[in-house]
Amino acid sequence: MVQVKKQEVRDAIVEAAFTLFKHNGYTSTTMSKIAREAGTTVSNLYVYFDSKILVLYEIYTPWLLEQIDRIERSVRKLRHPRAQVKRLVMGLWADIPAADQSFSNCMIEALASAPRDQGKPNELLFLAETRISALLRDCLPEERYALLGDGLMAHILWMAFDGFVINQRIGDTRNVEHLADLMVVLLLGTDEANQDA
Repeated sequence: MVQVKKQEVRDAIVEAAFTLFKHNGYTSTTMSKIAREAGTTVSNLYVYFDSKILVLYEIYTPWLLEQIDRIERSVRKLRHPRAQVKRLVMGLWADIPAADQSFSNCMIEALASAPRDQGKPNELLFLAETRISALLRDCLPEERYALLGDGLMAHILWMAFDGFVINQRIGDTRNVEHLADLMVVLLLGTDEANQDA
């Protein structure tokens, strides 16, 4: 007999998992804890999700895309390329890593502990890098487009993001603003014409 899935049960699982992941991290959150918090059984939880990492991706994908939306909205409010690039970098390296009790660290934990051949359940990294590449292109003058390298700059920013997430979780928050200023110089140069922008 096929089990009928109910949206309210799925929602309860997702909500419970988000709370547990935020407070306890990925590794310490078990499927039995999620089931208990959601008011269901572990076997019923597996009707909705085949694994804990799929539960995390169900939560993390829309969460991260919303974080990127926020950064994009704040970048678009700024008029000058230097301010836009700095805001983008600060969003990636400071805001998202600190959001929701360093929730991003759950993804680092999940991927670091996953079996080698498991792969990623969806194209979230590609989606994120594509959005950041497009935003960078909008921020930079055309003569600087070569620095974007077919998405490589966005990839570099995301790989650095992982380190900032881990450091945020363990309380090693260096002067990210200074690092963002350095990234602005790397992307826009230091010529006098850009200094006032």
